[in-house]
Amino acid sequence: MTLAGASRRRRAPRSHLSLLVLVLLLVSPLPPRASVFRVPLRQAATLVSLSHSLLTRVAVTRAARGDAAAAARAQRIASLLSSRGAWGLGWDYLRHYAFSSATGCGLSCAAAASRLLAAAAEASRLRSATDVAQWMRRHYGDVRDAAGLLLSGLLDAFSEQGPLREVVMDVKWEVEEGELLKDCLEVGAKDLQGLLVIAKDLFAGASGTSSRHSEL
Repeated sequence: MTLAGASRRRRAPRSHLSLLVLVLLLVSPLPPRASVFRVPLRQAATLVSLSHSLLTRVAVTRAARGDAAAAARAQRIASLLSSRGAWGLGWDYLRHYAFSSATGCGLSCAAAASRLLAAAAEASRLRSATDVAQWMRRHYGDVRDAAGLLLSGLLDAFSEQGPLREVVMDVKWEVEEGELLKDCLEVGAKDLQGLLVIAKDLFAGASGTSSRHSEL
């Protein structure tokens, strides 16, 4: 056996131990001052997976219409939400927010997510490109404003520098400058709807947790 091979075998248990610690931290009960950013593991995984899938499709669509720069931006965000990138997001969450007593964005984010959810549900029922284009002209400004409120709330919540804040900042720029919401509604309104259902539930749960903490 080579020295390098022996070294790799000796290091393997440490990686397994790190994985075990991460899982235990995510599912273990939190202390009384625990974070209102408490995120159920299954919902978090679904949220990340849907976001990665939707942004990957946006990147492909942008590339197909010849906008290589916009496609690269969407693909970069998607890579942060890939299975590999999710480890960085999870560690950032554990390090900065899992045991924080910060209040997050709670009801304001839940209200903005509800507005976006209603818009995504309506857009998902449109059948023709003409209908979609007309709907966009009438409603896109309101949808973008709601997304801006949601993302501003998330920036306040994810106040520490790290992958979570980086993702939110990138998405916020794309919404404001790159018409990301328009692309998402065109390529996957139902996926966006599913993503927003989870987000709304998480924000509403965070708001309830915050209210209980304030009563202690």
